[in-house]
Amino acid sequence: MRYFLIFITFSLISVKGFGQYNIAQKIALNNLVNPTTNLFIHFDKNVYSNNETAYFTAYLLKTGKFKHKAHKILAVTLIRDMDSSLVKLDKFLIHDGFAFGSMVLPDSILTGDYHFLAYTDKLINGKPELTFKQRITIKTNIDLPFKGNIAFLEKPNPKAIEHKLLISVTSNDNRFLPKPTIVNYKYGKEQKTAKTDASGQLLLTLPKQENLIDPNIYVRLKYLKDSTFLSLNLPPNKIKAVVKFFPVGGNLVNNVASNVAWEVTDPQKKPIAIKAFLYKNNTVIDTIETSSYGIGKFKLVPTADATYSVKLAHETMADSTYILPKALPRGLVMNITNVLPQDTLKLQLRSTGEQKVFIRVHNFRTCYVDYPFDTEGYRTRSIRVPLTEIPKGIHTVTITDSLDRPLAEQIFFAHYDNRETIKIQTDNPTYLPREKVTLKLSPNELKSNAIVSVAVVQENRISLKNSNDIETYSYIKNELENAPSSINGTGYKDKNYFEQILLAKGWRRYTWQQMLETIPSDTMKRMDSLSMVGNIKKGTKQITKPLSLAIFGGNQIKAFDSSPQGNFDLTNPEFISDYGKKMYLFVNDPNKESFNLDIKDSFEKTSKELAKTETYFEDVVPLILTNNTDLVLKSNEKAIRLKEVTITNKKDNSFNYHGAPGANACGDYVCRYNILNCQNHVADIGNTQPIRGRTYGGTMKAPYMGCTTFDKNEKSYVQFSGIRYHKEFYLNDYKDPAEPALFSTVYWNYGTILNRDKETELSFYTSDVTGVFRIIVQGITDSDVVYSENKFEVKQKGQIN
Repeated sequence: MRYFLIFITFSLISVKGFGQYNIAQKIALNNLVNPTTNLFIHFDKNVYSNNETAYFTAYLLKTGKFKHKAHKILAVTLIRDMDSSLVKLDKFLIHDGFAFGSMVLPDSILTGDYHFLAYTDKLINGKPELTFKQRITIKTNIDLPFKGNIAFLEKPNPKAIEHKLLISVTSNDNRFLPKPTIVNYKYGKEQKTAKTDASGQLLLTLPKQENLIDPNIYVRLKYLKDSTFLSLNLPPNKIKAVVKFFPVGGNLVNNVASNVAWEVTDPQKKPIAIKAFLYKNNTVIDTIETSSYGIGKFKLVPTADATYSVKLAHETMADSTYILPKALPRGLVMNITNVLPQDTLKLQLRSTGEQKVFIRVHNFRTCYVDYPFDTEGYRTRSIRVPLTEIPKGIHTVTITDSLDRPLAEQIFFAHYDNRETIKIQTDNPTYLPREKVTLKLSPNELKSNAIVSVAVVQENRISLKNSNDIETYSYIKNELENAPSSINGTGYKDKNYFEQILLAKGWRRYTWQQMLETIPSDTMKRMDSLSMVGNIKKGTKQITKPLSLAIFGGNQIKAFDSSPQGNFDLTNPEFISDYGKKMYLFVNDPNKESFNLDIKDSFEKTSKELAKTETYFEDVVPLILTNNTDLVLKSNEKAIRLKEVTITNKKDNSFNYHGAPGANACGDYVCRYNILNCQNHVADIGNTQPIRGRTYGGTMKAPYMGCTTFDKNEKSYVQFSGIRYHKEFYLNDYKDPAEPALFSTVYWNYGTILNRDKETELSFYTSDVTGVFRIIVQGITDSDVVYSENKFEVKQKGQIN
C-alpha cells in the first residue's frame, strides 16, 4: 500500500460558495444562533453537613447574546435530588464577570444527595443564558433521632422471582422504639406505605421488575416528626447491557480498514468493564475488551458478504449478542492518529475511489481550515495540519463531498499539554492542630497574572462522584453532551480518560446538519431579564405621584421613591444587605396605614421551574444508602450539641442575663463565647439574642444598636428576600482552648490576584480536625483557566515523627 504525505497550511483555506453563504460563514452564523456559554462556580467542597456554610466564587467565562456586564444577579439554589424540591434560594451581585457568595445550609436539612443550581438574571427565550450545576452530599453533625437500615433478608438469588428485604428501625442507642415507624417506599412502578412491627422491623417481598431505568428501591422512614431516606440497588436476574459502536470517522466501508470504538454500560449508564468475542458471521475472529470506563477499540476490515457481531463473555448478561452497523459499499474512512495533538494534527484517509472532497477543521463556531482534496482509490493518504493558529480546545475534522454532505467526522483536542499551572508549597508537610500554616503560590509558569479562589478543606469532604474543576468543566463537560465523570476524579489531567471520551463520547452540542440548516432569522431570540419588582397602591387604587419608600436590612435604612404609578425595582445594587440579615420594605409616609405593598420576585418562580425541569445528572446512579448512620459525621469531626431547652421567663434585666435563645428578628445572635454574629456558630443551639446597648466580641466593637421590627399585620410593610453580600470567611487563630474548632474548611479566599512575577504568600491555622487536607486553587488568566492542588496532613501531638 502506498502512502502519500500532504501538508495543509492556513494559506490554503478556500472560500467555496454554499448558496449565499460559504461554509465558514455558515459556521460563524451557527455561533450566533447557538453560542457556547460557560458559567463555572468554585465551591469550597462538595460534602457538607447541616448548618455549615458553603463558600463559592462564580466565573462568567463565556456569555452568549448578552455581554458580561449585562449579567447583574446570580441566583444560587439548593435542590434535593430525591424529589427535585427547592430547599433554598439566595441571590448575589455580579460585578465584571465575577460573583462571590456563601450559603448557610439549614440546620434541619435531611441528609442525602443534593445539587446547587446557579443561574444569572438574563434570559434567552425564557430560559437563563448561563446555568451551572454542582453535585453535593449532605451529612449531619447531629446524633440521629433513630437508626434505619435496609438489607437483603438472604443472599440475592438470580433465579428467584422476588426480592426479600428487611427494614430495621431502632433508637439511637439501639433500643426498640415505643411506636411504629411509617415506611414509604418506591420500587419501579410500585409505591406503597407500611409500618414497622413492635420490634421495629418490616419484611418486604417485592416481585422482580425487569428492564427498569432505575433499579433502586427508595425508602422514607418517618418516626414522629423526624424523617430519613434509605435506598438499595435491587439487581435484576439478567443485566441488559447497552452496547454502542462508534466507527471512527463515522462509517464502516467494505474492504477498507477501520478503527471501531465501542462502549458498554448498564441501563443506568454505569460503565461495564467486560471481555467479548468479535464474530464474522458465525466465526470468532478476535477477542476484545472494554476499560473501566466501559470503552474499548478494535480494528476491522469489513467485507460485503459478512455480518459482524459482538458477544459479551459474561453469564449475567441478557441478550449478549450485538450487531455492528452495516458497512457501506463505497466511501471514505478517516482516522486521527493522536486525538490529543500538541502542534500538528495527523490524519489518515482511506477511500474506495476517486472523489473530490473538502477537509474542514472547525469547532462549530469558527472554521480554521477549508481545504479541497482529491481522493484516490484504495490508497492511504496521510495529511498533517499545523495547529499554530488553532486555539486550545476541542475541535472537529469534517470531510464532506462537493455538495457538503458529511462523509467522515472525528473530534480532537488541540494543544492538550499547554496547561497553565500554579506551584503550591506549604512550609511543612505535617502540622499539629491549631498550628499556623504558611502557603506559597508560585505562578511563574503562567503566561499572565491570574485571579483565583483558594480553598483548604478536609480531604474526605471532596467526594469523587461529586468532583468538578474549572479545567475539566470548561474543556470537557461544557463542550460534550453528558460526558461521564473521571473515575479517579482527575478529569482533564487523566490523559487516558480524555482519549477514551474523545473516541466514544464524541458527540457535540451541535451537528453538521444542524449547522447547515441555520438561517439568519434564527439569530432572532427573545431577550429578557429576571426581576424583583413591586407596586404600591392606596387601598385598591393606583397612586398618581411618587411615594417615599424605605428598605431596612441589618442596621441600615435606605430611602427611595416609587414611580408616579407606584412601581419600583428592588434589583438596584444600592439595596444589598449582609448575608443572613432579614430585609424589610415599608412605606415612609405619615399615612402609611392606607397603602398596600406587593412584591413579585421572578427568581422564586424560575427557581421552582428549573428544579423540576433541569435534570440534574444522567451519568451517575443516585446514592445507595442502606444505613442512615453512613451520613453522620464522625465523632471527632463534630462538636457536642447541647439539648434544646425551653426558656420560661420572658424578661430578665439582670447583669448575667444573656438574652433569649436563638437569633432575633433581624437575624442577629451572640454565640456562647460572647461574639456577635459569630461565623463559627451560625444557627448553633447555644446562641442567644443580643441585648441593646451591650458590647460584644467580633468585628463590631461599638454597643449593639438593637433590632427594629414591624407589625406583621401591617400591609404597608413586607419582608422580602433581596440581593446579598457574600459572607467573609472568618480567619481564626483558635487561641481560646475552650472553644471547639471542628471545621472542615480551614481557609477560603476569593478574588485573589496572583502576580506571575512573584510569589503570593497566604497563612491560616489548622483546626482540631485531624487527617489529610487538600489545597485547591482555581481561576482564570488572560487567556485560559487554571487549576492546581496540593495536600498536607494534620496529626495529633505524638503522631508526628
